[in-house]
Formats: sequence, structure tokens, C-alpha cells
Amino acid sequence: MVNVESTTIRKDNPMTLSPNRPPGSTVGRREDGDISLGRIHQRTTPGTVAGVLRTAILDGTLAPGSQLREAHIAADLGVSRAPLREALSILADEGLVVKIAYKGAFVAEVSAKGMAEIASLRKRLEPYAIELALPRLSGAGRTRIVRTLQDMARGADDGDLTRTIDAHMSFHRVIYELSEHGLLLDLWRSWESQLQLFLSADHQSFPDLHDVVAEHERLLTIIDTGDLEAITREIDRHVHGSTDAAPAATAPVDGSQPSNA
Repeated sequence: MVNVESTTIRKDNPMTLSPNRPPGSTVGRREDGDISLGRIHQRTTPGTVAGVLRTAILDGTLAPGSQLREAHIAADLGVSRAPLREALSILADEGLVVKIAYKGAFVAEVSAKGMAEIASLRKRLEPYAIELALPRLSGAGRTRIVRTLQDMARGADDGDLTRTIDAHMSFHRVIYELSEHGLLLDLWRSWESQLQLFLSADHQSFPDLHDVVAEHERLLTIIDTGDLEAITREIDRHVHGSTDAAPAATAPVDGSQPSNA
């Protein structure tokens, strides 16, 4: 259940903040100890505000289930309510924010049921995306996917969970993009933010970020064989393994109980 009196911004976020925060904003601590998103120092648009909030949600600065109080955030960012409200609508469309009548906007939480549904689709669709992408996993396509592994490794070396998860998402997104199948890519985009939010919130499932890198290096090695049966088996293991769909889950923001994964 959402606590409508909950603090908007967590003080004890254990994760490293991403160095890739959108330009024009800063992060720091106010004198009262709360984390401040910092004022936006560039032209204010709903997209700019949404970018700052999106990063704060995905890197854990704004905790799942916490209330996004308009007055507090508008003052913190130095923006008016109008672009902030539009930004919240953008994030609601992405599945990162939930609006509850008469209560306000809250950072979304992802249920075990939701993750299980995403996993069931990925188990069936990702091998097909890989099959379509195989002819383009060389040359420029190879460079793109290897770069995601390099970014993942750098994030792991720095202990930066956000950067590692960003690269994790990029690895799979590149595969869908290289499939050149528009509907498959649209499906990936439809669940990417929820998957990233879940992985960010469930950071305790990553005792060593280098394990995430190793899992994706293993997957790429099997993809390189071109053996579609082996690829399908590995995707089944990969998606349902600890590095891609952790067993723990938070309660849905509407207060209902999560289903068992």
C-alpha cells in the first residue's frame, strides 16, 4: 500500500548515482539531509523535467512507492507546475509513475506478476529477435553490442549499479533494434522502463556486478554459435535467472498483493 505521507526523496539510497544524469540539473544534499534534485539550469520543457525525474527514479534517488509532491518538486527544480504536470504525464505513459485520484502521483512499483508476464514474453520473443538480428551481428552491429558489454564492465568496475543496468538494457535493446522488426522493438520499449525500474529497486540481487557482465558475455558467446536451439535454451535460463528477473518483488502501487513469480 502506498503511504501518502512518505518522504518524497529517500535519504539512505545505497546505490551509486549515475554519472549520466541529464544535463542542466545537479544532485546534492540540503541542510536538512534530504537529497535535492537540484535546479534545472537550461530551458525548461516537460521533456527536460521528465528526463531529470526519470533518471532520479531509475537510479533510486526517488524510491518506488514514494509520493511525488508537485509543490516540493517544482520548488526543488525551480520550475512551474505546468511543465511538471506534463512531465508526470509523460512518465505515467512510460509506466514509471502512477497517478491515483485524490492522492496524487507516485513512483511506480513493479509486481512479481508483472515481471513474470514480461519474462514469459521475452522467453518466446527474444530468441526470434536474435534470429533476425544474426545477419547484422557483425561489422557496425558487432561494435554496438560489444560497446554495451564494455560499458557494463566499466560500471561493474566502478560499483555503479545504475550504469551497469543501463548497459544491461542497452545490450538487449540493440538486439531488438538489429532485428529490424518494428513490432518486436515496440514491445521491448513497452516494458523496458518497468524492467529497469525493477532491477534498480531490487539491487540486493546483484552481490557482484561483474556477474551481470559475465552473464551477458556468456549469452553473446552462445549467440555467436548461431545455434537457435542453444540460443533459445540460454534465453530461457538468462531471463529467468537471478541476473535478469530477480525473484523478489515489491507490492503493486494500487495496494494489491504481488503474485508468486
